[in-house]
Amino acid sequence: MDITQLLKDWFKSDKTEVDPSLLAYVLLYSTKNVTGLVDILGHLVSFWKEGDPTCRTKCIELLAQVVTPSQSALDSSTINAIIQFIGERLSDPVLVPRCIDIYLVLMNTNIISSTDVIQLCNAIFSSIKVKKLPQHSRFKILTILSKALEKYANEIQRSKLNFIGGFINCMDSEKDPRNLLVAFELVRTIIDRFDISRHIEDLFEIVFCYFPISFAAASNDPFGITTDDLKDSLRKCLACTPYFAYYATPLLIEKLMTTTGSAKKDAMETISLCAPAYGAHAILPHAQDLFDALVREVYQCSDSSMVDVALQTIHNVVATLGTGISIANIRDPVEKAIDSLLQQCVSELKEPELKNARSAAYILRAAASASDPACTSVTHTALPIIYQQYKSTDPSIRQKAILDILTELLLANRDFQTPLLMYKQQILQIFILSLNETSDTILKQASLGGIHEMVLMKQFLKGEEVNIVINHLTRQLMSTEKQLRYQALTTLGVVAKLYPTILGQLTFPVLLDELPCAEKPIDLPDSYRDVLDAIGVLATHPAVFNIVIHPLLNKLDYACGTIGQQNITYVHDIASTLLHIYKTASAKDGEALVVGQKVLLPSILLKCIPAAIGVPDSWYLDNKLIEVFAMIAAITTRLSTPSDQQLSINDAIKLFVDNDFSNVPSSFEQQYIENNALGIFELNKTNACIDITLLFTAIIGNCCKEVKLCVASVPAFLEKLIQTATKASCDTRRLALSKIAASIINKWANDDIVNCVQTVSNDCLLPTIENVGDINIRRSTFVTLVWIVKSLIIKGHRYGFELLDSIIKLCGSPDLGKDAAESFITLLHQDDLILSKPSHATVSVKKLMQCSESVNILQPELQVNYLLALSHLLQNIPAQVATNEISRLMLPIIVALSSRDKNLILSMLTVAQGIVPDAQETVVQHLGSFIHALLRLTRFQSANVRMMALDCLCSLPVKGKPETLSPFKPSVIKELSTALDDKKRIVRKNAVDCREKW
Repeated sequence: MDITQLLKDWFKSDKTEVDPSLLAYVLLYSTKNVTGLVDILGHLVSFWKEGDPTCRTKCIELLAQVVTPSQSALDSSTINAIIQFIGERLSDPVLVPRCIDIYLVLMNTNIISSTDVIQLCNAIFSSIKVKKLPQHSRFKILTILSKALEKYANEIQRSKLNFIGGFINCMDSEKDPRNLLVAFELVRTIIDRFDISRHIEDLFEIVFCYFPISFAAASNDPFGITTDDLKDSLRKCLACTPYFAYYATPLLIEKLMTTTGSAKKDAMETISLCAPAYGAHAILPHAQDLFDALVREVYQCSDSSMVDVALQTIHNVVATLGTGISIANIRDPVEKAIDSLLQQCVSELKEPELKNARSAAYILRAAASASDPACTSVTHTALPIIYQQYKSTDPSIRQKAILDILTELLLANRDFQTPLLMYKQQILQIFILSLNETSDTILKQASLGGIHEMVLMKQFLKGEEVNIVINHLTRQLMSTEKQLRYQALTTLGVVAKLYPTILGQLTFPVLLDELPCAEKPIDLPDSYRDVLDAIGVLATHPAVFNIVIHPLLNKLDYACGTIGQQNITYVHDIASTLLHIYKTASAKDGEALVVGQKVLLPSILLKCIPAAIGVPDSWYLDNKLIEVFAMIAAITTRLSTPSDQQLSINDAIKLFVDNDFSNVPSSFEQQYIENNALGIFELNKTNACIDITLLFTAIIGNCCKEVKLCVASVPAFLEKLIQTATKASCDTRRLALSKIAASIINKWANDDIVNCVQTVSNDCLLPTIENVGDINIRRSTFVTLVWIVKSLIIKGHRYGFELLDSIIKLCGSPDLGKDAAESFITLLHQDDLILSKPSHATVSVKKLMQCSESVNILQPELQVNYLLALSHLLQNIPAQVATNEISRLMLPIIVALSSRDKNLILSMLTVAQGIVPDAQETVVQHLGSFIHALLRLTRFQSANVRMMALDCLCSLPVKGKPETLSPFKPSVIKELSTALDDKKRIVRKNAVDCREKW
């Protein structure tokens, strides 16, 4: 059908909406013909002239629906024709909103020319009464203007178009918050890109009429606009040009002096932001009034947030005035303005224990930290008054007030230290004096706070002053007061970075002297944990670590060799401290690693070997100590070069596999060597024996793939490892051998090794586990299988997922079901020792996530063990993965929470707490059952379960919507009455909190 006839029929019809068939035909016509859209416009012009208002409405509606999908096909001539067509038809207010839609589509095209943009903007300014348009149309107009400046700001500025005047008319009387955000952004763009010299007052008035701004956001506002968003945007407008200073400064100060509450806070924050932009010239005439109002706020206001804003404003105003010191014609008045502020505060310092003195100190700090001149003036004026008032015989409250004021002044001088240098001795003397000559803990805390600030000031303390400070801080580490120890340790932590050598010479001898050793076999003090905590914080700096490692090893030697059996906790603590400082220091610096390679690890190995082979008077060892030492071996190995790793693994195989002691510096009697106690294939080891195979595991498990295993046949070696592990009667050796096998499979897997694993699994492991026999043998074999599966799964090997199916099936076993469920912790949790990226293992996170997909959570034989396995799985995968499956997970979660198994309930509560509260809208159909399951658990016999259930219940109203939870509110409040009478106080407290949230 002819396009002309088609359009004529539609326009003559009573239809007001565009038929989809008509639209499709018109779009096809305009696409196939080069001048198609222009031809359509020609037809619309003729229908416009002949038609009535309804016909004209149909013209604009058809054009709007055609232009939008044709946006990418528009060319310059077509755009120009459309703009001319629309520009001549803006007199009818009914049609204007759709015309604006068309304009917005055109503005979004990439080929619209600057001429067309100017013509379009001119049509908006001259023909559209913006104030009478609905909100969404006004928003589109502001968006059009914004895009116009984004595309052709320079061309618009050079044209004859009065863009600024037109924009002001568009913005005038605007009240919609969404529109205002766009308008404020436009104001800043105009100021940045245009010459506004002839429009300063108009622009200022159109902006400042909104100050102070506020609005109550609707609860269902899809855009989430807040009052703070509007305030920030308006504030940036006022601060974006110094031209506004003449008009804004007196008005802002008037607002500051005449308003209260949030309006006053808004005024202060705006002055604070505007002052640097307006400059000293603009601020100076109003400085006195401004300071009076701000100082009054600091002295009199009880709202700490208002005080903070006032202090920040003082800081910015003083900083702005400080820039005027370098301007000759205003230097004197600027100095006088700053001095008038300071003198008013200094007079309050004469009674330091009063509240106003503390407020004055805050003001002085805000002013002094703003500029060098202000800092110098404050320091020379205030400091002599303060330190001359200090007397150790004064009441503690007065002494503390003086110390606090001195600390505030130190804080102010962090960036301007020069003025303080001449008072350094007096200040340090006051802090040291108050630290030593009083038993008042609060006073000591104030002194330590001041000393901390002095240490933080770079190059402020020198030579003997540093020694004095370190000595006094070290003395406080021995204090019985926890807070004093913490402050002293925090400051010494800073000292460790600045003066590590001095710290090693002065502090560590004192700390180490508190620990027993062969030269000083003292009784173990109760405070040894505090000493180890201090060493753990201070010795992590590489330079300090290198100083203390030898004496600390001596302490460990005495602990393990002499008093270990009687002081097991102490031995564990000192070994853990050694591991912590080595792990941290070696990650920062290569020198610490060298110490680990040449001193730390060899020293530990030489002491562990005789203990393991039964030499009398050797070190005390237990499983926890061996795990710590294995971690030290792991860190040393993984950070070493491949060549060093090769040497380590060669020596380890000689010792642990070949029973060759030739590389061990110490000599042992042949009877101990012949015991072959170190040989990893020795089966005589029992749980009562000391087994250090885990050290061998740490070395092999942390080598990179380039290192070669110097054994005759790796597959044969692997098979022997697996078979020995399943037969070992020593639990620690079994686990260590299983981990060695897992590391070899993960790193050095090839076809031969994979075939070996498949053969051993099918012929030995799986039949042993599945057959009814000795449960202990089956469990031992299962442990080895789990580590083999883990090594394959994290590598992404398909055979690992085949074996995983066997583990999942075992969850239904009456005797191995719980072991199978617990195995998911091992499978998914990252082991610190081996099979991780730091240990050079092959780890595929994507493949590891497939492990979660292998568990069918809705299988019909769902039992406690399956649910326990699921809970362990969910705790070890990213929360987002679990959240994505929340709809499928809710049923097993509710079933688990309804069980009687305490471990399952606690595990699943941990899972539910992490994913359900954030996904309430998704699982609303299950929410009632979930809430009632939690309410039942508030009466469970275990207090831990009751508390976790209450915590989970409490998080629902915090993160959920009232309309979603309102149906459950009455029953929740009623059911909580039991928990409110619980015999445990902490449960009652949680119940009260939960009821308040609901």
